[in-house]
Amino acid sequence: MNVSLSTSLHLDHGTISLDQRPGDQPPMQSFVPIGLLSLKAAVDQANVNARVRVIELNGLVNNQTIKNDDHLHDHIVDTILEADDDFVGLMTDADSLLHTILIAAEVKRRSAKTKVCLGGPASSPISSLLLERFPFIDFVARGEAELTFVELLQQLDLKRKPADVAGLTWRDGSDVVFNKERGVIEDVNDLPIPAFDAYDMSEGAPLYLDVGRGCPFKCRFCATAPFWERRYRMKSTDRIVQEMKLMRDTYNRTHLNFSHDIFTCDQKWTLAFCERLISDKLGMTWTCSTRTDIITPHLLEKMAQAGCVEIYYGIESGSAHTQEVIDKGLDLSWSREIVRSTAAAGIRPVTGFIVGHPTETLQTLKDTIETFFDFLQVGNFRAHLFTLCPFHEAPMFKQFESTISRPAEYAEIAMTQPVLEKFENLKKRHRDVFASTYRFSTPGVPEKLIDASEGLSCHLVVLKSIWPLLLPEYDSALDWYARWTDWIYRRNQQLRPRIRLAHQGNAYDLLDFIDEELIRLGLEDGDVADLARYERIKLDAQQLDPPALPFSSPFALDQNVVLARRCEYLSSNFRHDLKSLLSGERANVLDEESCVIFAKTSTSYVDTLVTQRTTTELLELARRPRTVSQLLARLNSSTAAEDQRGVRLIQQLCERGLLCEVAS
Repeated sequence: MNVSLSTSLHLDHGTISLDQRPGDQPPMQSFVPIGLLSLKAAVDQANVNARVRVIELNGLVNNQTIKNDDHLHDHIVDTILEADDDFVGLMTDADSLLHTILIAAEVKRRSAKTKVCLGGPASSPISSLLLERFPFIDFVARGEAELTFVELLQQLDLKRKPADVAGLTWRDGSDVVFNKERGVIEDVNDLPIPAFDAYDMSEGAPLYLDVGRGCPFKCRFCATAPFWERRYRMKSTDRIVQEMKLMRDTYNRTHLNFSHDIFTCDQKWTLAFCERLISDKLGMTWTCSTRTDIITPHLLEKMAQAGCVEIYYGIESGSAHTQEVIDKGLDLSWSREIVRSTAAAGIRPVTGFIVGHPTETLQTLKDTIETFFDFLQVGNFRAHLFTLCPFHEAPMFKQFESTISRPAEYAEIAMTQPVLEKFENLKKRHRDVFASTYRFSTPGVPEKLIDASEGLSCHLVVLKSIWPLLLPEYDSALDWYARWTDWIYRRNQQLRPRIRLAHQGNAYDLLDFIDEELIRLGLEDGDVADLARYERIKLDAQQLDPPALPFSSPFALDQNVVLARRCEYLSSNFRHDLKSLLSGERANVLDEESCVIFAKTSTSYVDTLVTQRTTTELLELARRPRTVSQLLARLNSSTAAEDQRGVRLIQQLCERGLLCEVAS
């Protein structure tokens, strides 16, 4: 039996352009498909008579193997389906379920004999509905699917109906059959190690290691806990360390993301795990997710020692009232302290907030917007702002299903018109199936204030230095946000009249808005205006070409070492003390303007260097290779002390990656 398993499409919402045109190549989030590799490993372990292939679509879109043209879904099926395939399994998630259904339809159109099976969180809770609506779908493997998948393939290999396969919804002639539920796997250590050799690990796609499953909490907006039946399970420390060593020693991975919603649910276990990593000295870093009420500053210190570099905290709301309504129940003061302690421990804190609850009011929205900005400043790294997505399996879905009233303003692949028409027609005909592409009604809040939050937070984070100084000029953060919402709508009507995302903007839009607001507030010549100009140039520098030469800082500089400039840069002078401004403090006018270099030192990183005017002279001289002595001579160094200062400056530029040693 020949089996093809494929990931779903995952758009990179943080990097997509609002000015994309139909057919533009979309930025996708490629990843190591752990779930599908786990399915393959389960089949291989059970010695099922099946040859299983695993395809990760997103990387293939990024490298343009799959083209975004009038035949997008045809190209995807070209990649997924081989002539002798008996079975195609498609991963599902809420964001791309529409695409998955179109792919499934094309698979069946080309090969009527091929069985089509869906699995994952978007298809499990509506499995019967999917089979009733779409005759080209044969099966849905519900919930945790390793055992269900193995048994299904075994029955198909024996030409038997899968009537006894627990956890399966399937088509029996004209009937849709919902088999009995399958309980979760009690001991996740029984799962085989995913079949990593079935995927090209050398591509460097992000790796989310399956270290455990399930969440015992009952947040009303969330579908994750019900998917795992609210059963919290962790793999053993020995098993996780075994997989970490495999990643390091076989696939040269030294950084991993631990896939588990609440990694610190059992704090005693987490502490022992960290002690093990500290003892074993694996030389690896990792990230995880958890809640702020099941972690302590002491545990954070141990996690940092064990290699943890980033933690995601789902805060969800800055309103104490909403915390109770959604059954999250966080103490926001303690959450703030944990975010502060995380940063203090040297771990990057990422916080997530949700707006658009059916019970949202202007006050709860105000509380959440203000807490978002506060936690962003306290953590000094990243925060996310999401709109509430209606998930079929979430406890609140049935209660508020009738209020799911309008299409969401979220970014999509810029499909060409023929593909878009099929996409939109399918969405309109089956609105109940694709509920996650719509949003709940919010009678207490204007819809535009909810719509404007879609995709905004990544740009707010890019400009995070500005908000501590600018927002105090407003009655509240919500006051600023409401003004922005109206401003970007007007701008889009003028500059992007056909845009579907009428309340969305990018970082440059935000800076233009800030410039206009500073004039309105009478602050156009002040320190915040200087800071906004700094951030604009830093954004401009992101558009520079990546370094032309590899990084190679010499250990010692003598007069005959030949150096050249290895990257592009921008520079500008500033009237105010940027160090103070970037720390969130007001700044006075400097006695002498400072010079700042903005250098593109890698493909994605812009380094900033506050320096002297001599630096730009030196970088211009180094456009072509010169020895250290030649650079010093051209800088008109006339004394030993000046030579020493020049050498230190050259050394600094080498260490920062602006200059590098080249062959003489």
